[in-house]
Amino acid sequence: MKTVVKNYIKIRIHLLQLIALTLLMTILILSINDALDIWIYVITFLFLSFIVFRIIDDAFSVEADRKEHPERIYLTPTHFKLFKKVTALIVSIYLLIIGLVFSSVFSIIFLLLTSSVVLYLLFGRHFLFLRLIPLLKYPVLLFCVATISNNKIELGVFLSSFLLMAGYDSFDAVKRNRDHIWKPILFLFCCSILLFKPWVYYNNILFSLMPLLIIYIFRQKSFTPYFSIIFFPVTYFILTHL
Repeated sequence: MKTVVKNYIKIRIHLLQLIALTLLMTILILSINDALDIWIYVITFLFLSFIVFRIIDDAFSVEADRKEHPERIYLTPTHFKLFKKVTALIVSIYLLIIGLVFSSVFSIIFLLLTSSVVLYLLFGRHFLFLRLIPLLKYPVLLFCVATISNNKIELGVFLSSFLLMAGYDSFDAVKRNRDHIWKPILFLFCCSILLFKPWVYYNNILFSLMPLLIIYIFRQKSFTPYFSIIFFPVTYFILTHL
C-alpha cells in the first residue's frame, strides 16, 4: 500500500500547483474585506476538496489513463485494488471532516460526490464525459465557498470557474496541434465575459480581448496555459476589490 500511495503522491499531487489553484479560485469569491480566519478556513476547505476530488477523478478514469500513462504504477491491475481501498478510506475521512468542520456545506459536498460517482458509472467510458465530469466540481465548490463566507456572488462567477478550467485543460490539444488554439480561446473568452461584464463596463472589453491576443501569439509556449489561468482571476480580483 505504501508503494501505491507514494507513487500516486509523486505523480499526481503537486503541492505548489494545488496551492496556486486554491488561491486563484479563492480570490474569485473572497475579498480583502473578509477576515483572515475566513480566508484560512476557505483555503483549507478548497485545498482538501481539490485533492480528494482529484483522487476520485483518477480512480474512475483508470481505463483511459492506463493507455495514456503507463508510468502510473497505481493503475496496474495488481495495485489498483489497493488504490480503490485507499480512495474509499480518503473519501470517508474527507466526509467526516466536512461534517465536523464545514457542516454548513456537507449536504452540497455529499450531493456533488454522489453525482460525480453516478456520472462516472453511467458515462465514464466516453472520452468527452471523462473530460467534462472533473470540471463540474469547480462551480459547486465555489458555491460552497460563498456559502461558508456568506458572500453573495453572481451565478456568472461560478460558471466562469468551469470555463476557466475547461480553457486550461484545452491546451492539451494545442500541444498536439496549434490549430486547436480556438478551443481554449473560446472557453476563456466566455469566462472573461462572465467575469468582466463588458456590456456594463465598456472598458473591460480590453481585459477580455488583450489576454486572448497574447494567448494566440504565444499559443505554443509552455507558460501560456499558466498565464491564462492566472490572468483572469487576478484581474477580476483587482477590478472588483482594489
